[in-house]
Amino acid sequence: MHAKSRLLGCIALAGLAMLSGTARASQPANELVFATGNVAHITLSYDEESITFFDSADGNLLIREYMTQNQAGYHARVEQSADSIKISEGGKPLFKGDFSRYVEVYWPASYRGALTVSTTDGNIDLSRPALSLDSLRIDSTSGTVVLGQAQARTIHLSSTRGFLALGTLRADTIRIETTSGTVCCEDVCGNVIYTSTSGDAEFRSAEGSGSYTASNSGTLSVAYTEVTGDLSFFNKNGSIRVTLPSDLSFSFAAAVKNGSLSTTFQDCLTLHDKTVSGDVGEHPAVAVHAETRNGSIEVNR
Repeated sequence: MHAKSRLLGCIALAGLAMLSGTARASQPANELVFATGNVAHITLSYDEESITFFDSADGNLLIREYMTQNQAGYHARVEQSADSIKISEGGKPLFKGDFSRYVEVYWPASYRGALTVSTTDGNIDLSRPALSLDSLRIDSTSGTVVLGQAQARTIHLSSTRGFLALGTLRADTIRIETTSGTVCCEDVCGNVIYTSTSGDAEFRSAEGSGSYTASNSGTLSVAYTEVTGDLSFFNKNGSIRVTLPSDLSFSFAAAVKNGSLSTTFQDCLTLHDKTVSGDVGEHPAVAVHAETRNGSIEVNR
């Protein structure tokens, strides 16, 4: 299934109608065009503005800003050097009133460097372009981030209390951090490092290795189709649901303080007070560890 089609499942889960950001402001106000042939790092930094990415038609990076009030002082600030482009929001009226701003980015498919995008309250819609980068970083405070397809050496996504609706991610290292945000990812491949305080997370199809930590509460659900390294899952006050490949051989250990443990390989495990351990399959090559203080653990194979 195509990445954008799969992504709709995560968007529907969030109850979102967002595929193209918020409604456009009333008039086009500013347009910036950049050649990216020698550029190694592109940064886009806005506050409450929504940013929507489209495919570039001519191979250049094109930025369009729409505003309800068009003044030169409200246009984006640009810092450019031989190998970097940084675009950040311009000024705003002292009393904003009905002032609003919206950003469109037309993204060159040939660009292979680093991309950083940040907003506070604005949405970031990267559902359309298929990104192939050296590195990708997206930071959001309370906006919704929609990411369709991204391949990079490293991917770093963070949200304080927003929603991360993720399609297909491929990277050596994939770091996802939230405070109380929600994560829904359709397909991930690489070493995943997930940390959260109280948000829910669902990874519907995963390949590789990973460490998943919910330090307070939330539901953690991960389904692996291929495991190439160790896996660890910790949820202090919520449940853990893990699916592993049926042919995987692994060493397993789990600890539950106030909750229940359920697996499809109970006959391979030995109980020691509140912990269980054992080898599943022949010649285990990886280790799987799960722990919760006040929640349940379910592991299926």
